[in-house]
Amino acid sequence: MEIQAAIEYLDLYGYCVLADAIPAEQADRMAETYFSLHRDPANRAWFQNQKDELYQTLFGLMNIDELCWDCAAHPKVLAVVRHFLGPNARLAEACSKWVKPGAPAGGVHVDSAHDLPALLPAEPWMINSMWMITDFTAENGATLVAPFSHRARQRPPKGMDPADKHLMPVTGRRGSVFLWHGGVWHANGANTTTDQQRMGLNIAYYPPWWNLAREGGHQPIQPDVYARMPAELQKLNQNRVAQTRTELYEAS
Repeated sequence: MEIQAAIEYLDLYGYCVLADAIPAEQADRMAETYFSLHRDPANRAWFQNQKDELYQTLFGLMNIDELCWDCAAHPKVLAVVRHFLGPNARLAEACSKWVKPGAPAGGVHVDSAHDLPALLPAEPWMINSMWMITDFTAENGATLVAPFSHRARQRPPKGMDPADKHLMPVTGRRGSVFLWHGGVWHANGANTTTDQQRMGLNIAYYPPWWNLAREGGHQPIQPDVYARMPAELQKLNQNRVAQTRTELYEAS
């Protein structure tokens, strides 16, 4: 999609896909790196859930992998993000998500709305993105979305079945990126294969007024890493620089 078409599609349906935003060869290099990072015991402390072997989320990726930097500051992605969140939108976190064969579907939810009012804001409080580092298929756990659901301004019904007919998989070739409104109903799909690994790069963006401390598990940018970042990426992360979460959030 061209940028304007992507913006209009996301506004109407709650999501859009920018196909082949990076070359497949670049995605392949990233996949090799991320599988290695997930297997490294030294990184297990940064898993969202250390007990879940089939669905793994590795936080703090920007500190340990410069390959994701181009994706985080991709000009087409930022054009869409800034249309909805303004010119000073901030990056919240970058994490890799490995959905292994046999992983069940996740719970249907909206993003970052646990303490928002029952009637969710009309304006988007978040634009999320998922880079397809491997091909995303209906069988290997592609993200499920309910088109138009962000317009309801409500959370999904409690216990909603991810097999509900209103949810559809967002599929695509590796190197593509899927963006969605934080209020769209979605879930990770089940990986029903026996041999296909699904790896995604999840990068979230918030408006400048959003309190990043409310997001548990999100990691700050290490000062030495920030110093190496290009200017555009520094702008996105300028309020996230610290050695620890305690230093950045709890002490303020």
